[in-house]
Amino acid sequence: METQDYYVLLVDDDAALLETMKTILEGKGYNVDTATTGEVALERIRQRHYDVVVLDIVLPDISGIELLKSLGTNRIPKVRKIILTGHATLTNAIQALNTGADAYLLKPVAPDELMRTIAEQIGKQKQEILLVQDKIRHFIEMDAEERIRRIAEEKYL
Repeated sequence: METQDYYVLLVDDDAALLETMKTILEGKGYNVDTATTGEVALERIRQRHYDVVVLDIVLPDISGIELLKSLGTNRIPKVRKIILTGHATLTNAIQALNTGADAYLLKPVAPDELMRTIAEQIGKQKQEILLVQDKIRHFIEMDAEERIRRIAEEKYL
């Protein structure tokens, strides 16, 4: 997997944690942006498509759950969303997953676990892209077969 082709947005109010995670991910070749508030994260998302967004539930201006809702799922490929929180509760986890989180990690997270989770989510995104491409190819082939059939019928009328 060529990581330089993937964009990751890290959203957390802990600037030191953001810088550490950014350094680790960039060291593995990912393109990484950071945001310390939900508002900054939304601005970054309006400017670029991110493959993965890693976000905390507790942010100074908006909850991570509210931010999840604004990320939506109507774009292909879908942004993969990973919750990374030190405020884990069963309610938070259920709410995050029901709102569209693709993974849920607890702080402190080991760098290897974060890397593995991001790679897994990118793998799922790649599968989604292949599935959509197959559906489009099938639609085009079906449409072409139908047109050929109609031409053949008209020829023999």
